[in-house]
Amino acid sequence: MHVDVAPRRVTAYAGSPVEMLVTLTNTSDVIAGYDVRVLGADASWVTIEDPSPRLFPGATLTTRVSLTLPEGTLAGDRHFTVQVLDRTGTGQVVVLDTVVEVPAQPRTTIDVDPRTVTGGANAVFHLTVHNAGNTTDPVRLVGVDPEAQAEMTFTPATLAPAPGSSEPAVLEVRARRRWFGDPVMRPFEVRYAGPGAPGPDDPPAAAGVFVQKARIGRSALGLAGLVLAITVFAVVITVALSSVVQRSAADRRLAIEVAQARDGGVTSGRSGLAGSVVELATGAPLTGVAVDVFAADDQAQAVATTATDAAGAFAVDRLPAGEYLVRVRGAGFAEVWYPAAAAPGDAVPVAAGEGDTVTGLLVVAGGVPATIAGTVVGSDVGGATVHLEMPLDSEPLAGQVGPEPGEAPGASTGAVVRTVPVASDGTFELADVPSPAVYDVVVVKQGFATKVQRLDVAAGENRLGVELPLVLGDGTIAGTVLGPEGPLGRASVVAVSGATRLETISETAELGDEGAFSLLGLPTPGTYTVVVTADDHAAATLSFSLTQGQQLTGVDIVLGRDRGALAGRVTVEGGGDAGGVSVTVSDGATTLQTVTRSTDPVGAWDVDGLAVPGTYTLTFERTDLAQQVLSVSLDAFGQVTAGAPSADRVDVAMRSATAVLHGRVTQTLGDGSPAQNAPNVIVTLTSGTAEWRVTTASTPRRDAGLFRIEKIPPGTYTLSFARAGTRATSQIVVLTAGQVLREDAELVAPARVRGTVVQGGTPVAGRTVLLYRAAAYGTAVGALRTTTTDDDGAFDFLDVDAPDNYILEVRASAGGTILGASSPFTLDASEDAQIEIEIVP
Repeated sequence: MHVDVAPRRVTAYAGSPVEMLVTLTNTSDVIAGYDVRVLGADASWVTIEDPSPRLFPGATLTTRVSLTLPEGTLAGDRHFTVQVLDRTGTGQVVVLDTVVEVPAQPRTTIDVDPRTVTGGANAVFHLTVHNAGNTTDPVRLVGVDPEAQAEMTFTPATLAPAPGSSEPAVLEVRARRRWFGDPVMRPFEVRYAGPGAPGPDDPPAAAGVFVQKARIGRSALGLAGLVLAITVFAVVITVALSSVVQRSAADRRLAIEVAQARDGGVTSGRSGLAGSVVELATGAPLTGVAVDVFAADDQAQAVATTATDAAGAFAVDRLPAGEYLVRVRGAGFAEVWYPAAAAPGDAVPVAAGEGDTVTGLLVVAGGVPATIAGTVVGSDVGGATVHLEMPLDSEPLAGQVGPEPGEAPGASTGAVVRTVPVASDGTFELADVPSPAVYDVVVVKQGFATKVQRLDVAAGENRLGVELPLVLGDGTIAGTVLGPEGPLGRASVVAVSGATRLETISETAELGDEGAFSLLGLPTPGTYTVVVTADDHAAATLSFSLTQGQQLTGVDIVLGRDRGALAGRVTVEGGGDAGGVSVTVSDGATTLQTVTRSTDPVGAWDVDGLAVPGTYTLTFERTDLAQQVLSVSLDAFGQVTAGAPSADRVDVAMRSATAVLHGRVTQTLGDGSPAQNAPNVIVTLTSGTAEWRVTTASTPRRDAGLFRIEKIPPGTYTLSFARAGTRATSQIVVLTAGQVLREDAELVAPARVRGTVVQGGTPVAGRTVLLYRAAAYGTAVGALRTTTTDDDGAFDFLDVDAPDNYILEVRASAGGTILGASSPFTLDASEDAQIEIEIVP
């Protein structure tokens, strides 16, 4: 036969079929059958238009072979083999190599987690770079800030994940922080440079938002304006309230004046003033503070005096029409003129018309600034910072400021009022603190736990002796590293968060609980990327967020194998020897080979060092056995997901590559008797120039007529039966690999010579009839067969050799006188010849 494949090299994309044309020509002189196969490819990838064509001698046929590579096929050249097997007696095999080129299709995706982070000077984002293409190409991460306000740093900046896998990276976004105002949205884009990278006008690979809070954030009461007012009034209040003794004297005088004012006041006039007094720092109403009303042109003597009630409200009536100035005084508070002036010259006059009462006057009074001082205690206080924050869970900000979406949990999330560095000896001082108010004093340092102490500061108070501990990180991540077989010792466990990095190794059975690990002293709060690696196992990357002082335990981290193994056993149908079978394992890029054992356990095989996850094509071959092909898929843990019960039970039952033909030949004699076993029949099996010839058995008697032909290549054959005196018969049989075919045959009756001996038209009984070959008649060669006529003058010679020429002779007895003879006649195979012999007197 002649075989051609076109084209021999094609380009294919995963999921898209490509076609090759296989042209076969039958160059033999018999009808031939063929098997067309594609080796090195999974059966599910290949579609053959006519996998088993049959051709007449000299005929040509073209069959179409379609190959569809699965998704995830790696770039590069993949070699496949087109095999055409002649199933006739020749067993000829033609093998043609083909190359399928898979073009490189780089494709990288980037995921940002979380997409939005709320923070201060910087924010940390965790990136997952996934190679969704079919080739390994390095990519360089690039950050784009549309506003050009932020600095972006990637760690690492260049990655090269394998196809189908991912690698982590950390992005730190840093920008100059505003002092006042609402949080600033700083959107950014993550792009990459490398093969397959999108253009500058294309959508980015990923995007995120850094919500940067101001040092002093927003509040429902306009905290920024209040802090500014506190700063202005602090100087005035400090000068005005020079001593506690003076404030006490003022309180006594104020009480007397208030009492006098309540007993007697301005009784003339029908106008009035009303309003309320609130605290500057908290916005809470002030109770029991004095409210003095002065004529706008005379601030020497108050025309009316009153005090605020429990709700902080005040009212003055019976005033003449005119313009007035309002002053508020109280213990621990600086004197203030309506609405928020430190001196009467800066006050706003209030005009009261005749008979009118001016309402809604709001006076904001601030306490004398307080001082907070103390010591930070620890082994390494250098570089620590103390923040004074107004908490969001207490007045006046309680319920006014919600958490930002995606904001990491923190020890304190209040509005920052003051920030001071800690001295080398651990001391700190916060001066000019607005009071009274509730504050959180927070000490922070990179690599150390954040500590918070809440203080309720009275107006003008000097709070001394505040002590804040500074200790190493108090967070913990603990658990067990597990492999496919259970706990895994000596695994490397690394936790990274920004500039913080801690590393440990999981315990072995000799040292404690195998696989156990503990990452201690993690600064909290914080988000950590934990990477776990171990020999012969695939790495695992996880992310954990720790709240303040959180002890995260019971973490199970499961590692899959980085290499897998397959094993099994080959058996042969009928119990034949299964040793020496070639086993080829290939994923298209890597090919490994072994052979089955010839010693106990016979037929066993194993292959290790297989990349996981992956899909492998297993080919089992031996010259005398039919090829078997399997497809087995392994997951990341080396476990079989398809194609076999388990990784160590990839078993195959093979059958012989050749066939066996056997049967029994019988024959009837043509005289109405049952067919009998026919010995010495020549049985011929032919296909083209190949021929097998056997003779049916003659002994022992029970096996007479049996025949058996072994080691016949698959194909189409002509089976013939021939016996002397019998017309030959033949039939077409098709044999396949491993087939044991029984073909019984019944031959037609052999040649027969019969007739009648007559004399004068009357049958003559008791006469001897002799059968001679015509060529030997009249020579010394005797008769072949002898019989005697019956009462009807009939004779019958069964199972006579043919074709041949014969003569019949009639005698009175075996050695008696010749009475007559027939003319020479030709007897063909299986012919029933009837001869009448006339005895002439």
